[in-house]
Amino acid sequence: MPTAPTISPREREVLLAVADRSTNAEIAERLHVSVRTVESHVSALLRKLGARDRRELAARAPGLAAPAGLVVGAPKPLTSFVGRTAERDAVVRLVAESRVTTILGPGGAGKTRLAVAAVEAASAWFPGGATFVNLVPSRPGSVLESVAAGLGVVPRPQQPLPGAVAEQLGGRALLVLDNCEHVADDVADVITALTAANPRLSVLTTSRERLGVPGETVLQLGPLPVDVDAVALFTDRAKAVDPAFDADPAQVAQLCRELGGSPLNIELAAARVASLGIGGLRAGLADDPLRVLASGRGEARHRSLRSVLEWSHRLLTAGEQTVLARVSRFRHGFDLDDVAALSPDLSVGALSDLLGRLVDKSLVHRTSGAWALFDVVARFAREQLDRSAEAAEVTGRYHRWAARRARELTGRLGGDWRDEFDRIADDLRACVAEGAAPPEHDLAADLARLAYARGFLAEATAHWRTAADRAGSPAAAAADLARAGSCTHLRTHARDHYDLLLVAAGRADGDPATRAVCLASAVVLAERFRGAGFSTDPVPDGELDRMLAEAAELAEGAPAARAHVAVARAWLSGPGPQSVTAEAADRAVPAAAGDPLLLSAALDARCTAQALAGRPDLAHHTTQERLALVTTADRTDPHAALEVLDAFRSAIAYAVATGALADAVRVSRRAAADPALAGHPYWGTSGLVTTLALTGRFDDARTLADEMWQATAATGPPRNATLGVPLLAAALAAGLSGDEPSMTRWRGRAAAVAGVATPAGSANLAPLDAFVRARVALHTGTGLADAFPAVAAGFAPGRFDGYARGLAAELAVVLDVPDVSRHLERAERPAAHNRWTAAVLTRAHARRTGDAALLKDAANQFADLGSPFEEQATMLPGPGRHRSAELDS
Repeated sequence: MPTAPTISPREREVLLAVADRSTNAEIAERLHVSVRTVESHVSALLRKLGARDRRELAARAPGLAAPAGLVVGAPKPLTSFVGRTAERDAVVRLVAESRVTTILGPGGAGKTRLAVAAVEAASAWFPGGATFVNLVPSRPGSVLESVAAGLGVVPRPQQPLPGAVAEQLGGRALLVLDNCEHVADDVADVITALTAANPRLSVLTTSRERLGVPGETVLQLGPLPVDVDAVALFTDRAKAVDPAFDADPAQVAQLCRELGGSPLNIELAAARVASLGIGGLRAGLADDPLRVLASGRGEARHRSLRSVLEWSHRLLTAGEQTVLARVSRFRHGFDLDDVAALSPDLSVGALSDLLGRLVDKSLVHRTSGAWALFDVVARFAREQLDRSAEAAEVTGRYHRWAARRARELTGRLGGDWRDEFDRIADDLRACVAEGAAPPEHDLAADLARLAYARGFLAEATAHWRTAADRAGSPAAAAADLARAGSCTHLRTHARDHYDLLLVAAGRADGDPATRAVCLASAVVLAERFRGAGFSTDPVPDGELDRMLAEAAELAEGAPAARAHVAVARAWLSGPGPQSVTAEAADRAVPAAAGDPLLLSAALDARCTAQALAGRPDLAHHTTQERLALVTTADRTDPHAALEVLDAFRSAIAYAVATGALADAVRVSRRAAADPALAGHPYWGTSGLVTTLALTGRFDDARTLADEMWQATAATGPPRNATLGVPLLAAALAAGLSGDEPSMTRWRGRAAAVAGVATPAGSANLAPLDAFVRARVALHTGTGLADAFPAVAAGFAPGRFDGYARGLAAELAVVLDVPDVSRHLERAERPAAHNRWTAAVLTRAHARRTGDAALLKDAANQFADLGSPFEEQATMLPGPGRHRSAELDS
């Protein structure tokens, strides 16, 4: 096999920083070394990795930046690995040569143990690392979320998980999916998507059935060879329970044959040898049921194992039988406190002793910090519980335990809780499904909160809807449905959120204040997020007016409801869609002061009014106030996450609108790292694409835009004009790089996500599109006359009208149009509040007058903005002659 290049720890740090698109100066500052040292490391990496430039270097980072041989998530066996040497070596060879390898065998064949041993041996060949994911807790539809959780990729709002997981599994990596049979179809879909995204990815699965994935190589795991491996395993496990064990190997071999060579059956039998001896074990198998089990044929195998378990159960004391039956309620692991909750009649000391005895008999086994039952043992023990006189009482204790544990975990959301939740999540889900009572509503709501915080948005939505069905009051039901709506909004778009708010309003018919809040919130949502789910099917203005009027009438005498109505009035106060009057916004802000999230929505209304008044600088200031307010909010509440997302979007947008590009870059980097946005395909990175393009870092802008587009394409680009902004920024970067076909393609994509034929057909995108075409025409010296009418058209105040007016003034000078003075005057107002427009206007005046000092002043203004491309372009003569190569900033 080829040897992976040796990269020092410092080179690894530099490689990660290059992949993060940091400049040499930024890397030097981060690592506290000189720029020259960084340059030396970059040169060494280029040579070692055979990369031609930094872009190729960055592309290779995911597969090389993690230490080779790292295995994440693999269980740590408490017993030795006995036998299966040939199979282990075969698996090591197969994962190196095949895209998908499946270890196939019946339950108890030792598939997981073999996979762990093989991965430990093969991990050094995977520089991208190896990740082990146990799918036992997974349910149909949640496999990808389980893989993401195992990789540390927490699903975020509207994040296409296939892209996020594939990105994490970059380079030569190994993914192990253990226990696939109950979710085989979902596993097959996930593997197909991930291997298509990364041709260098290898996948190892364990399953009781073939997955049917193209290119799947299957290793059939049969019984242990009796005379060697089976005897060695039985002897090893027997000595663990009876150090004095010393039996005739021929007798042990015969017993192993009767046990079918199954590792699980051998271990179960070995656990009893101390009390029965070999002869007693064989006598207990007089009817030879386990020989049938060795045939591996469906129900016969189940009946044979049942016979063994029934026999084992008869050997238990009454206390052991009782505890075994009670712990069968737990879906996976359990600790001593969990068992005590189901056994109040027994002391902790007695329980500890009984569990120890069950461990000794291999009916219970130890896991990390807890105990668990083998699957077949759990099934059998649950049948004993269901037939017992205490079944209903134990089930009630189990439900109360689940409710208490869920409430405890919600109180630990800011700390260490995830591992505990993962262990008991299926227990909580089972109790919710069973309608656990009391308190059934609280358990469903707490589980929803935990699932949301864990990143399982679809599951959280379902649990909050269940909680709403079990709520004891209209207000509680409405609150649950509102949270379900916020989760849906984060996953898809605002229209589904709106529909759930209307359902909540319907549930609150007997509670005027609650109904008023639901209706007012729906009005705000429909108007405020018109471009994110309502663009093709807006709510009629008359319907919004009717809802607001009803909400206002119902809110009388309820201060909190009146605050929601005030914010809704602000969002409906303007003459057209998404227009807000300053007076209405100024009334909404103090009315909402007692509710931080509602206040954020009111501040957003004020920001919109300020921008429409041609004061993006004031809007920028308001977004900073809003961002400071919401970034301290509880991120485990989906309402808060929505406001965080929108506050970052707004802060970035208005930093760009004022020409504060350094602020936009800084906030964009914060957004990309924020837990509420990290990993989202465009909310965290769209502002960065735009600012990189405006500051002349075209290669970086295009690379990031490509990644963003691929991420959105995984689930189909959304119909959202907001996404059109970074796509047009990518068009600008392509056009100024001399790549006209790419520029055309990016403009087409921007139109598609906005749902229009061309970007000019979108009121939100038209100013930016006109600016992009004009700036590229000015750069190339071609198409100036064609670009001028579009950029010279009047645009309503917004984020990019200032950019368009500035370029209109400069093109008017270059083309020497008759009314050039009018275009220069029209640019004066946005220039007062947009530093980029001010620099362009200064350049236009300098070109018109031939004033070299004024031209130098314009260049300095661009330098202060951090735009070296525009600085250099300013000092070169005329259009068509300043096609300078992009500056490597």
